[in-house]
Amino acid sequence: MTDKSPAPTGSSCTNTSCCPPPQSPVTREAPKVGRNDPCVCGNGRKYKKCCGKNA
Repeated sequence: MTDKSPAPTGSSCTNTSCCPPPQSPVTREAPKVGRNDPCVCGNGRKYKKCCGKNA
């Protein structure tokens, strides 16, 4: 039998070729539009029935 070292876990891995550095979270400038919220284009329909239909 051969002894294999355990796979690196969490932030203990410093090899960037196998473990990319953690990404920063995405921050929005405006609040997220919900499916049932009024559409941002202003026509009065829900987002899911208007501009969210093709998204």
